[in-house]
Amino acid sequence: MRLKDSFKNEFGEIEGTAFFPYYNENITVICRDGVAPEYVEKCLQYLEEVDETLMLQICKYAEYFLKDKLETTSIGEIGDEEAFTYENLLDLQRYFHFGILYIDAPPEPVAETAQTHVLNLSGGCDWWEDEGLQCLVKDGEVIYLGYFNRFNIWHSCYSEDYIGNYALYEKRDELRKKAAEKRADTDTDTWRIQRFTRYRAFAFFAARKLENFVDKVLALNENMDEKSATVCFENSYLYQLMTEYPKLLEESMDFWYECYRIEQEQDIGELVRYICENCAWEMF
Repeated sequence: MRLKDSFKNEFGEIEGTAFFPYYNENITVICRDGVAPEYVEKCLQYLEEVDETLMLQICKYAEYFLKDKLETTSIGEIGDEEAFTYENLLDLQRYFHFGILYIDAPPEPVAETAQTHVLNLSGGCDWWEDEGLQCLVKDGEVIYLGYFNRFNIWHSCYSEDYIGNYALYEKRDELRKKAAEKRADTDTDTWRIQRFTRYRAFAFFAARKLENFVDKVLALNENMDEKSATVCFENSYLYQLMTEYPKLLEESMDFWYECYRIEQEQDIGELVRYICENCAWEMF
């Protein structure tokens, strides 16, 4: 049995360690509900087969991830001392590392044939320390590389989400076009209802205020239609901060718009600094 020191963790999952030859070290293995011991062995065998070819593919998408973050944020160095430097793709591994393998129970047809090789790896990277890193591999192809989202490799929720999946980075323009066409086909009342539901989920008292901000402030000032303004707003770091810091929802719409412009014209570091310096409440 390749799984060592196994036990049932606080979530009722079987957890243990296994040797990862490519790293020449043991990593944590977490077997989610319904995983048969025979399937665990199969996945750990695939872990042992990870080679430089697969790692080059992972590094390629990790480079897209790194460059995207450097372009959209103020992070350019590690600890304000060491820059992100590397001579080739494999050297990029000095800035990221996988320490956990998740094993998800496959659908019955796959479980019976046992032909599909999959890996669900997670770890950390120096350019996005808070969020973590996740990589999904199926039959030798990286199908997801990006933020840690606790994805199950057998679910397709990540497949067409080009935002945050750097395995789809090269196809992002094509996927954006498809997404735009899909949105255009959506009934106006339907998307407005869906938007209100999203806003009410984290701040019922502010749902109408958020709608007014998008439709009457952001759309008009940025010369966009209301749908486009909604997409831009919900893809902003400002929107993410609102979900994390409800006090931000109590600020004025003029303040929100100033925050939005700072994020677009400068970076999220300046956005956070502006909020910290101009709000009576403390973010940290």
